[in-house]
Amino acid sequence: MSIRAVLPLALAILAPVVPMAGATHSLDDVVRTVREANRREQTDGELARALRRLNLSERLDNRTAEELESEAPGPQSIAALEKLRDATHDMPLAAVLPWFASPPPPTVGELRQVFGEAVRKALVYTENLPDFICTETVHRYEYLAARGGWALKDTLTLQLTYFEHEENYKLTALNGRKTGLTYEQTGGALSKGEFGSMLYSVFSPDFKTQFKWSNWTTLRKRPAYVLSFRIEARNSVYHLTVGQYGGNSVSTIPGEHGLVYIDRETKDVMRLDSEADTIPDDFPLQGATRTLDYGSAEVGGRSFLLPLHADVRMMPRGRHPNTRNEVDFTEYRKFSGESIISFGEAAEDKPGGDKPAAAPVKK
Repeated sequence: MSIRAVLPLALAILAPVVPMAGATHSLDDVVRTVREANRREQTDGELARALRRLNLSERLDNRTAEELESEAPGPQSIAALEKLRDATHDMPLAAVLPWFASPPPPTVGELRQVFGEAVRKALVYTENLPDFICTETVHRYEYLAARGGWALKDTLTLQLTYFEHEENYKLTALNGRKTGLTYEQTGGALSKGEFGSMLYSVFSPDFKTQFKWSNWTTLRKRPAYVLSFRIEARNSVYHLTVGQYGGNSVSTIPGEHGLVYIDRETKDVMRLDSEADTIPDDFPLQGATRTLDYGSAEVGGRSFLLPLHADVRMMPRGRHPNTRNEVDFTEYRKFSGESIISFGEAAEDKPGGDKPAAAPVKK
């Protein structure tokens, strides 16, 4: 709700749109807030504050969030929209979703051509990647029901080396301080394999993935085809493992379904969004999701399509809290013959080394 009606006109024109705290708002109010902010040329911070005051009674669905994030003026308002999407995940959808202009659905011929090009690129993706080093930052959260939101548990900083088509991870800091622990010894939720394996497991004919047209969207200000996909458990290579580092663990290979976002112009995959399904009833996890965003990054003076951000969530059974890993890949640089990489000794082999944490959960 705007405060425009209670201010003189001269002030109202300059005043930011600020929804009334405590009121209940609809999905249309979110759209109206973003577009009115753009019309008035409000700052990123002003829009973010307005969005944080919204108290939604309906789910902010993926399509609406993606379109509004493409209209948002900066990272603060995008983060506010993401928080709204997360907070309303279990709320009912609006009876009528907001309308966004989009082209007509692609013809069968166009879709076949787009899909064929996406498959071709996915299957040779890792072959075309250079050897490189990058910084991986993992913010790990637990959902605290008492607080009604995510609480930061710790922050991991890793040096990720991609050499001869293999990924190696070295933990360099825990909560900003040097550590002798390995990635696995930190416990909690871990994820690996973002470089190519997720793309391959979705697009390779070996896994008999079923694709269907879903919708158009605008992702990061670029028009994109959205295809839904499903992989049956019998064809899947999606591993979920729960257990003690260095000890007993249990694993399962569930089925998987989700969405693939393909850039309309380049035919590059922009996002993979997936959810595990058909998880056995006696497995410690009842759910797992992962979202991986790709974008252009420079390595050695050339531009490559590389992972930029990932969101990995796990939902344990029982009283254990849900976990969420927000992963950012930055500082890409070329790995050359002159580069020196040391992965060190295992911490438990060093005098006075840190001991492994209990019960890590891996994906």
